[in-house]
Amino acid sequence: MANFMTTLGDWFGLDFLAPNGRLIIALIITFVMIGLAVWKLRQPKPDRPTTWAEAIAGALYVFALFLLMYAVIPHEFLTVSDKYWKLSTNRYIIKSTTPIPFATSWNWPFSIDMQHGVRDVLVVLIYVAFFAGNIALFVLWQKRPTVSEAAASTPVPAGRSRFGRPLKAKA
Repeated sequence: MANFMTTLGDWFGLDFLAPNGRLIIALIITFVMIGLAVWKLRQPKPDRPTTWAEAIAGALYVFALFLLMYAVIPHEFLTVSDKYWKLSTNRYIIKSTTPIPFATSWNWPFSIDMQHGVRDVLVVLIYVAFFAGNIALFVLWQKRPTVSEAAASTPVPAGRSRFGRPLKAKA
């Protein structure tokens, strides 16, 4: 994967692709899978009950999506931020030896390093965003109309039967 990203980065002059390759690929796969779920969400659910095979396939799909969202993407983000972006405890946003602006005789009473102040907060935001998206997709999935409800809600054009054939006599 890194060789592909290195080659792609060399072709287009995007040097950041090589170290971030696995994170980018995981994000692309995740958003494609979410896009497929949203596309399937637009279709009404059938009137017949779900088969065993459909339930297993759906569970496998959701498990793979959860695995990407809650395991692979946060792990790759932590790896990239530690290894390549150098968000570690050696670099600081605020250090306790730094004077407070407009009060230069006092120093900050705490230190915030890049690892705990930026990296960990971003990972928590990744989890929160994916969790909120999961809840929204679950609610929308459960509220899908059935085929018969969707057909009943579509208006029938004047002069046609509910099956789409022209009427012979006016009512």
